[in-house]
Amino acid sequence: MLTQSARLLRRIALTVLGIVVLGVGIAMLVLPGPGFLVVALGFFILSLEYEWARSRFERTRRKAADLADQAAANRFSSVFTILFGLGMIGVGIAWIVVDTLPASSPWSGGSLIFSGLVVLATMIVSLWQAKQARDAGLPTPAEILEEREQEEQEQEEREHAGEAPAG
Repeated sequence: MLTQSARLLRRIALTVLGIVVLGVGIAMLVLPGPGFLVVALGFFILSLEYEWARSRFERTRRKAADLADQAAANRFSSVFTILFGLGMIGVGIAWIVVDTLPASSPWSGGSLIFSGLVVLATMIVSLWQAKQARDAGLPTPAEILEEREQEEQEQEEREHAGEAPAG
């Protein structure tokens, strides 16, 4: 059993780490990298100590999975995503090896390599899940997502039609 001071240190360490990872993930939403996955990781770390982060982790995890499933559903998107991941790895290696590149360092190159590996791993898992579903004669995750979005849109249209002011 942890003492009270050890629990406090653990809470502080997980909070700081979670916030840093969350910040990196938010930056990756506009920069190259798997933003939603890193945001989900930040919320996961925070969820080890905070109840509010658990629900946010689950929502973010679902959103990241949905985006990956949508990319896997389209052959062009799949190829582009795989090439993008490989490109990130290549650029990361170049950033480590070529000292004359701006901000060249093992840290910047390593982060690009890591991001490229995460992109590739996510795409491979999504493609595998889609193949498993097709082989079993079930709808793919992207088809389920598309159906859910269509139902939500129809529900919004019904609600909007019911709210129209009477003339």
